[in-house]
Amino acid sequence: MPWWEDYFGELYLRLLQSTLAPDQTVQEVAGVMTMLQLRPGARVLDVGCGQGRHAIPLARAGYRMTGVDRSTYLLDRAREAATGVAADVHLVRGDMRSLPLGSTFDACLSLFTSFGYFEEDGENEEALREMARVLRPGGGLILDVTNRDYYLLRSWPYTWRRQGEAVILEENSFDAEASRFMTKFTWLEGARRESLRHSVRQYTAAELKAMLCRAGLIPTATYGGFDASPFDVGSKRLVVVAKKIQGS
Repeated sequence: MPWWEDYFGELYLRLLQSTLAPDQTVQEVAGVMTMLQLRPGARVLDVGCGQGRHAIPLARAGYRMTGVDRSTYLLDRAREAATGVAADVHLVRGDMRSLPLGSTFDACLSLFTSFGYFEEDGENEEALREMARVLRPGGGLILDVTNRDYYLLRSWPYTWRRQGEAVILEENSFDAEASRFMTKFTWLEGARRESLRHSVRQYTAAELKAMLCRAGLIPTATYGGFDASPFDVGSKRLVVVAKKIQGS
């Protein structure tokens, strides 16, 4: 069974909350709004929306948001969160390789390394083609992933940190032939021991741009983060902004 089938559940959210900086979501949402320069009321699709961390604040900012995710658990958490803040977000369960939506969106988002999950490059390219398909001509896309080169230079085989009474162990490895980072997270708390495994295909900026072009999207900007910093080998993030080719 692929790792992503059962990865995105309660333990995933617990691990995420232990690492997420308090203002990180605010910065990312602000960066999306600045980079896309969308009109109020624009239709935006968040692919891999998870628990609605970006989709809900964007809906509250005035965009007509749709979120797609494969995880029923995370979609349920997104519905609860949206109801709690009176945000109108259309949430759909679906696979990014075959989005159950029409070509009606002004923008598409793939954030927080929600790209590169599949074993075959062709499947990852299929996901990009689907993102391009659901965009109107001239529509914008933001693809946000980790910068492979940064983590190759700075990653450690393992790290650990405390979260309250728990210890979180993170074990990292890199498959150079497949260009995939693999991480095993283990949550240790008293007699409690829970683990998750994560594996993502990491693409260089040049590879991503070539893939976007093949999908009918023109890269227009590359950043090292949502603060619009220049992208270089020392950037933690790789954020590519692209537009759908007019008439495609």
